[in-house]
Amino acid sequence: MSTLSRRDRLIPWYFVLFFVVIATVDGVMVTLAVRTHTGIVTEHPYEKGLAYNQVVAAANAQEKLGWKSDIAYRDGTLHFTLNDRTGAPLHPQKAAATFTRPTQAGHDFTVTLQGTDTPVTLPEPGLWEVRIDTTTQDVHYQKTQRIVAQ
Repeated sequence: MSTLSRRDRLIPWYFVLFFVVIATVDGVMVTLAVRTHTGIVTEHPYEKGLAYNQVVAAANAQEKLGWKSDIAYRDGTLHFTLNDRTGAPLHPQKAAATFTRPTQAGHDFTVTLQGTDTPVTLPEPGLWEVRIDTTTQDVHYQKTQRIVAQ
């Protein structure tokens, strides 16, 4: 008969401890995932899916216009310019900028643009997505761009 040393008798408990640690870490990760997920990726996904062909047609029509736009955010001011195919500036009849946080829900807001420079105070610094919707010469134009606010 062999005698087991004290360390050898603890080996089965090492296996138990290993699985307890794994179960604890998994429990923490599941809890964090459930508490931080908002549950909604997009509003009305089925209807948006049905209208996909219309979205593609509108994007193609916008591209055929040849209009160029520029979006920039500096020193608390949103700069937006829109030019036609020849580079001449276009002056929108209506323009609005929608700010969304790609990483966090609950901070989205919309601002009506006033000319090419509009003061905008962002609630938090970091990554924002700006979507400009304009109506110019009775044509709808939109542009989306990500910006980083300091």
